[in-house]
Amino acid sequence: MILFSGRRISTILAAVFMCGMALPAETEESSYVLALSWQPAFCESDNGAGKTECRWLDVGDWAASHFTLHGLWPNADRNGDGRMDVADDYCLPPESRARAVALDKSDWRNLPAVTLPSDLQQRLSVVMPGTASRLERHQWIKHGTCSGLSAPRYFAAGVALTEAVAGTELGSFISARMGEDVARGDVLAALAAEFGKSSTRALQLICRKDEGVSVLSELRLRLRANAVEAPLSPRSFDTAKEAKGNCPARFRVVVAE
Repeated sequence: MILFSGRRISTILAAVFMCGMALPAETEESSYVLALSWQPAFCESDNGAGKTECRWLDVGDWAASHFTLHGLWPNADRNGDGRMDVADDYCLPPESRARAVALDKSDWRNLPAVTLPSDLQQRLSVVMPGTASRLERHQWIKHGTCSGLSAPRYFAAGVALTEAVAGTELGSFISARMGEDVARGDVLAALAAEFGKSSTRALQLICRKDEGVSVLSELRLRLRANAVEAPLSPRSFDTAKEAKGNCPARFRVVVAE
């Protein structure tokens, strides 16, 4: 058995973050989930209420009226156990994986900083307000290391996709109806109008209950692995299986206060 010192493990982790290292983990069956949060709803939840980014949220912020980047998650059964779960995340050398997972689960702010070009860092801070709580460190160590992409390429893809969704009919539909109840069918129709009916199979709408009212909290799009660095188009969506959300026929789009 080869034993590694704590210093050696820390050096490996620092390289993963500072140099943007990632293992070539993509498989032929892999796809991605683009997870986008509706920030006003997140900030009203128990998980978000105390977050720095929620204390700072202003009605004039981009994040107050557009979907924000939660994460870009590569999906593949990397260990061959027939499931896609946490055992397929954290694609790190074995000698550093356990420590990385422990750090991430205890307080991801203690993970090393992710090094990105300044212009990309600025764009990321706009579309991912969770950077105020160091969310990018968690997303990189758990998901980005499994993408086969460098950290700059991984976050550039997530930023570009988030910005693209903001400019779609779907993004405009939601932004124009803040504070209103919407029909799930109308949301699906907005996506289908631009990308075709089959694209709705890749859309998952996540809601939570707030004083008995279903409110939209997250949107997830399943994307083809070879499309995450390309412009959003009808060919971007992985429609092999229909995504299942939990939003009812009508739900509310909350507004930032």
